[in-house]
Amino acid sequence: MKSFALALISFLVLFNSAYSKSRLGEYYMGFGYAMADGGKNADIEGDFLSLSANSPASDSADFVLRFDYGSVDSNVSDDSTWELGLDYIYHYDDYVFQNGMFRPFAGGGISYLSDDAKVRMNKDGFTWKLLAGTEVLFTDYFSMSLGANFLGLWSDFSQNDFSIDVGLTWWINDIHGVAFEYSHAFDQEVDFIGLKYLYSWQ
Repeated sequence: MKSFALALISFLVLFNSAYSKSRLGEYYMGFGYAMADGGKNADIEGDFLSLSANSPASDSADFVLRFDYGSVDSNVSDDSTWELGLDYIYHYDDYVFQNGMFRPFAGGGISYLSDDAKVRMNKDGFTWKLLAGTEVLFTDYFSMSLGANFLGLWSDFSQNDFSIDVGLTWWINDIHGVAFEYSHAFDQEVDFIGLKYLYSWQ
C-alpha cells in the first residue's frame, strides 16, 4: 500500500498538466458494464449496463443524463433494478490549484429508481442526491476522479445511503476514451466495479 501511494505521488509530480482533457465541461457519451458484489441482508452478485450523456450547461456546470439497468442474483431471489436520473454538476474552475491539476466539483441530482433487487435502496420511487469531489488531472489524457454521494428517497428520508466513487479515465485521443470505475455503498454494503467506453464529439 505504501509503495502504491509513493508511486501515485511520483506520478502526480512528474505528469502534472494544466491543459488536460477532462470529464468535466465536455460533450461525451458513456457506455459501461459493471459487476456488483456484496449485500447487507443477502449475498448479492449482479451485472449492470449503463448509458450516460454529459453536456455542459454553462462554462462552469454540466448536466449528466444517466440510465442504469442491472440483473441481480442473490441467495433470496433473482431480480432486476434500473434507474433513470439527471445530475447537475458545478465545477469550481476559479478555485483550481496546483497549476490546475485539481478540479473540485459539487452538485445534486434527481432520479427514478425501480429496485426490486434491493441493491440500492429498500424501496422504489423518486430519489435525490448530493455529490462532491475532485478530478485530478495527471496528464493531457489521463485523470482520476474522487467523489462521494449522499442519496435517498423523496418519499422516505430515512431511506438513504452514502457511497464513495473512484474513477480512472484515459482519453485515447480527443474522441475516444476508457474509464475504470469503482463505487462502494456503505449502507447497502455493495461494491460496484466497472469499465466504460467514452465517446466525445468536442
